[in-house]
Amino acid sequence: MTSSIDTLAHVDDRAPRSATPFSVGLLGMVAGLVTLWLVRDSTAPGGAARSTVACLAIIATVGSYELFVARVYLRPSAGLASRALRSLSIARVAMRLAALACVYAGIGALYWLLPEYHGAFYNPFWSLIAALAPCVAIAAPFYFAWMDTHQRETDDAYLVLARLLLRHERPSNWRPLREMLAGWMVKAFFLPLMIVYLSTTATQLDASLSAALAAPFSLATFRFMYDLSFAMDLMFGTVGYLCTLRILDSHVRSAEPTTLGWLVALICYQPFWSLISSQYIRYEGSMFWDSWLISMPVLRIIWGTAIVALLLCYACATLSFGLRFSNLTNRGIITSGPYRLTKHPAYIAKNLSYWMVSVPFIEPLGWRVALMHCTALVAVNMLYFMRAKTEERHLMSDPDYRAYAEWIARNGICAKMIRAIR
Repeated sequence: MTSSIDTLAHVDDRAPRSATPFSVGLLGMVAGLVTLWLVRDSTAPGGAARSTVACLAIIATVGSYELFVARVYLRPSAGLASRALRSLSIARVAMRLAALACVYAGIGALYWLLPEYHGAFYNPFWSLIAALAPCVAIAAPFYFAWMDTHQRETDDAYLVLARLLLRHERPSNWRPLREMLAGWMVKAFFLPLMIVYLSTTATQLDASLSAALAAPFSLATFRFMYDLSFAMDLMFGTVGYLCTLRILDSHVRSAEPTTLGWLVALICYQPFWSLISSQYIRYEGSMFWDSWLISMPVLRIIWGTAIVALLLCYACATLSFGLRFSNLTNRGIITSGPYRLTKHPAYIAKNLSYWMVSVPFIEPLGWRVALMHCTALVAVNMLYFMRAKTEERHLMSDPDYRAYAEWIARNGICAKMIRAIR
């Protein structure tokens, strides 16, 4: 009798509500990929324009659901009211616009001062900025005007920043200002990388698709699925950094508060990763999985299929965020898609794929070199382990995440495996 009660309680133990449904992310991905296909014959140089249009299709699809179906702006976390709470103040709007201009100016100054952003590598990003700047200049006053009348908290971070810069008024609470500026620094670092990577991957996707159609069920098919997975991931990554808007309830609630958290995240991206991977933790050898298994075609297909499955899981973890993907920030807790299985599906899938793609344990130069490469990849795994732990520590300040963590402890894949063994 007790066992039946426990089973019934387990069945009724539903996951906490996700900030956005996984099905909406899938719908957005379909819209993005279809758009990317429809504009494949675009004469625009590279994949920058095409990938931008695909991202806009995702924003339109997911954003329409968020605004008109879920009406996320009415959630308590958005801090907005359905009706105007006060009359419009042109002075407050002007001060917020001035604060936003100062933020843009500060980020622009950093880009100008740092040599990293002077090369041709970031050209797709500069092209996108040039295209979006007029749109932002037109939309920002209207957005801030609407927010001025509907936002429950009058003195938001932009108004606090404007008073600090223009009137030299020290804020009574620095936290909202720190969170806002940290969120902008996250966007300033990651958005250029996402756009550049997406532009490159969109171009590669065309070539790999043509090769896969010419030689189906071959290594070309694997290459296409590999590029497709990363294109999916990068499209939603780009969308996430573009759409930090309170009206979509995708604003930054909090940013990673520790130096360690920032360090282990930033080190995994350019330009830092090139130095670290080439000089300290190089795990790739002279043998990769496809050449290792060339004489075993059946195992080669199984191995390649497993890699593709891991990469698709990684991509699905990103699209689970909808418009909310971002490193180093909390923009709403995701409990749908692969996050129903574990708290870190992206990290787990990515790190397993590293082992399966690079096969560091197979090295023609001998076991010592193989051991060196395996040790280096374990170091990479530990980086992601530290990322997971610092993220958990940050998110545990959110009661929604605490509820989700407790639910995963009872219903995650590890909990189910332990129950199956007993």
